[in-house]
Amino acid sequence: MFQFEIVSPTGTIFSDTVEEVSLPTENGEISILAHHVPLFSKLTQGEVKVLKGGKTTRFALFGGFLEVKNNSVSILSDYAVHADSIQIAKAQEAKKRAEEILKSKNENANFIIAEKELQKAILELKVADKIRNH
Repeated sequence: MFQFEIVSPTGTIFSDTVEEVSLPTENGEISILAHHVPLFSKLTQGEVKVLKGGKTTRFALFGGFLEVKNNSVSILSDYAVHADSIQIAKAQEAKKRAEEILKSKNENANFIIAEKELQKAILELKVADKIRNH
């Protein structure tokens, strides 16, 4: 067991002792177990899986940084959400809105923000679909 936490600008998303964590890095998915060697890595968008007591908890993560040291694992991310908290209708609406902005040729539209919102919505829907189909 080791201490694991996910922190975003809105606060601590998750903090508990866990058995294993799997997360997306730039070099592929990695799993962290107790007493892992010290590590600092950039994370990509994807799914974080946390195992404790035979139960898997999932999070949607939109990139960030991972630090492993002294049997403690921390993720710092601009955006992370517990899979159970994802509101499918809200994510679908955000996806639709972002797609409309990207399709419009409006010069005032901020395409970078719209693209990021689209990526977040797609990620949330993907993670929510996994949890609902398992």
